[in-house]
Amino acid sequence: MTSAALSNSSQTFQPFGPLRGKLRHNWGAYLANVVLALPLVLGSLIMFLPLVWAVSFSFGQPHEFFKLPPPVLPSSFRLDNYHGVFERVDFFRFFLNSVVVTACVTIAQIFSCSMGGYAFARLRFPGKRLIFISFLASMMVPQHVTLIPVFIIIRGLGLYNNLGALIVPYATSVFGTFLLKQFFETIPDELEDAAKIDGAGFLQIYWRIMLPLAGPPLATLAILTFNSSWNNFFWPLIFINSSDKMTLPLGMIYLRGQDGVTNSGVLMAAIVLNLIPVLIFFMIFQRRLVEGVTLSGLKGA
Repeated sequence: MTSAALSNSSQTFQPFGPLRGKLRHNWGAYLANVVLALPLVLGSLIMFLPLVWAVSFSFGQPHEFFKLPPPVLPSSFRLDNYHGVFERVDFFRFFLNSVVVTACVTIAQIFSCSMGGYAFARLRFPGKRLIFISFLASMMVPQHVTLIPVFIIIRGLGLYNNLGALIVPYATSVFGTFLLKQFFETIPDELEDAAKIDGAGFLQIYWRIMLPLAGPPLATLAILTFNSSWNNFFWPLIFINSSDKMTLPLGMIYLRGQDGVTNSGVLMAAIVLNLIPVLIFFMIFQRRLVEGVTLSGLKGA
C-alpha cells in the first residue's frame, strides 16, 4: 500500500470522531443547563430558607432565635409551642371558619368564572366586547377604593360580622373569568357544532363538553383562589369583630395580642399550622398548574 493510500485511509477511518463530537455536544448542553438552572436553584433556596427557619423556630425556645445570626436549628425540639396554640385560642374554630370560607369561595369561583368565560368565549350578544373590556378594566381598581361601597352593601344585606361577608365579595373573579375565556377559545368549534346538531343547548354544552375539558385551568384557578382566600386578612379585619367568626390569619393576630405579651414561638407554631393546608392543596393540584396556565395562553384575547 502506497503512502498516499495510507494517508487517505487515516483520514476516512476515524472510529472515535462521531463519539467525540457527541460528547462535546453533550457537555456543552450540560453546561448550558447548569448555567440556566443555577439562578433558579439559588432563588429557590432563598425562598425556601424562611420556611425552614419558621418550622425550626416553632420547635425551639424563643430566646434562641433572637441571637445574631439566628440559628437554623434549635438546640432541642419541643412541642410546647404547639400546645400553647391550642391552649391560648380556639384554634379549631379559626380553622373551621377558614375551611368554610375558602371552600365556598373556591367552589363559587370555579362555577361563576367558568360560566362567564364560556359566555365571553362562545356566545354572541350585543356589546360583548365592550362589556369584556370594562370587565378587565376593573382589575386595575385597587380593592381599597371599593372598600366603603362594599361595606355599605354588606351591611345592607345583613352580612356584617358574618362569614357571608367574606364569601359574597369573592364569589367571582375577573382574572378567573379571563383565564377560562382564554382556554375555551382554544377548544375546536367542531365539538360545539356536533353537540348542537345532536340537539344540545348552551347549558348542556357547557356542562357536558366544556367543563370536563377545562380541568387544567380549573385546577389553576382553584389553587390561586384557595391560596388567596385562605391567607386573606384585610376583609376579615374589616367585616369580622367577634372571635368566634375569625379566620386563621385574623385569629393569629388575636393570639398575638390577647394577653399583651407576644410569645414568638407560639406565634410561629400557629403560622406553620396555617401553612399546612395550603401546601397540601398545592401538592395535590400542582401538576395541573403550569399546564393550565400554558393552555389558557395559547390564543390571544
